[in-house]
Amino acid sequence: MTRKRFHRGSLSPSPSLLSLLLLLGALAPASAQQDGLAYNASAPLDLKVVGVEKKTGVTVTDVTFASVAGGQPIQAYVVRPESGAGPFAGVLFVHWYAPPAPTSNRTQYLQEAEALARRGTVSLLVSTFWSDPARYKGRRWEDDYQNSLNQTKELRRALDVLLAQPGVDPRRIGYVGHDYGAMFGAVVASVDPRPKAYVLIAGTARFADWYLYGSGSGVPKGDAVESFRKQLAPIEPVNVIGKSKAALFFQFGEQDGFTPREDFIAFYMAAPDPKRIATYPSKHAMDADIIRLDRDTWLAEQLGLSK
Repeated sequence: MTRKRFHRGSLSPSPSLLSLLLLLGALAPASAQQDGLAYNASAPLDLKVVGVEKKTGVTVTDVTFASVAGGQPIQAYVVRPESGAGPFAGVLFVHWYAPPAPTSNRTQYLQEAEALARRGTVSLLVSTFWSDPARYKGRRWEDDYQNSLNQTKELRRALDVLLAQPGVDPRRIGYVGHDYGAMFGAVVASVDPRPKAYVLIAGTARFADWYLYGSGSGVPKGDAVESFRKQLAPIEPVNVIGKSKAALFFQFGEQDGFTPREDFIAFYMAAPDPKRIATYPSKHAMDADIIRLDRDTWLAEQLGLSK
């Protein structure tokens, strides 16, 4: 598969696009965002082992840990080298929403995490509120804002769990997210300084665009649509990514109907340096080998992984 690349400084926003980004940024009060995404970091992790599987050079542990947003325990996999004391890099993987695809859950990046474990990485692959298609479709749009705050808190708690794993180096933490995983990654990056490198794959610039897309419980009508968008503005990826202090790698598909080019370029342009973007002749699945290879090569550079 061939690919097209755009490196730092190779794209400039048009005057109209720049004006739009500045306007959107003005709608995102920092204090409200910070307060809404705070959580009790001292709460017990309550990490419980469900099962353990040994593979060649790798251990995969099925675990749960306590919610910090009042929900059910979070299901996750911990993937680590079978032996050695570290120090290890750490990566948090957050999956996409694409039912009925079998990878629309915490299994999406399991093989990739196993490959990284053989290069000295401990990974955490988490479940989310969109892991269960019935739960996602049955949600109420009136609750989307609070659900988004809660999910971000759960991902910050997932970083706590990752950093609590034996041998994980807190200076070498990465985040990989696809679809919603990428969008929530932008929010995490705006408030949590621990990951030093993010890979954001096929995420759109605004939650509202996807929350209002084919909602099973109906969508707001009339003035309620504008109110809904204003409510989400403080946490929209395009509005908050500018607060990131980490290195950012954006991966997008030129044939992805869910992320139009104008949309993903706006997302990229709103991000601060250091950043990088690569586009591919791919649809939303973004599952070609070259996409994974580019991502793993970049993570190796950022997190100091072995060859």
